[in-house]
Amino acid sequence: MTVAIPQMPEPSQSALMLLEDILGRKLPPEYIDFIGIHDGATPEDNAIAVGNYNESGVRRFISVADALAVIAEVEGFPIAIPLAEDGCGNFFFIDQGNGGVFFWDHEIDDEHALVAPNLNLFLEALMPFDSSVVKLAPEQVKYAWIDPSFKPEFD
Repeated sequence: MTVAIPQMPEPSQSALMLLEDILGRKLPPEYIDFIGIHDGATPEDNAIAVGNYNESGVRRFISVADALAVIAEVEGFPIAIPLAEDGCGNFFFIDQGNGGVFFWDHEIDDEHALVAPNLNLFLEALMPFDSSVVKLAPEQVKYAWIDPSFKPEFD
């Protein structure tokens, strides 16, 4: 694992059983191992390749208790194990059939990008994010607008 992920209390057995009941199958052993240590953890800033040209990052890993809410309340979310959420309302999930980790974009129906063939390789692919490496040339910035109420103490 290349990104620091804090340890968290493990989920209750009843929450695990309820998630299995809702999904209709046993949870993968590598997922159970992961959430036993990092259930609901917030990792350090990170980035991961999503598809051929995009990147995203994990803002937080979904706790087992929150996974139940994601499945029930997030419109269009696939019947899968919610693993993590990025900073834009999108999710990473584990496909129960093949164990792959996919990216679910809430704005694109029925199109999921394979990020890693399994959870362990997903965790290895998470890289620390360093904002100092992001450089924009002046011609790349067309315009910028900042809401004046964003930080009124700058007036």
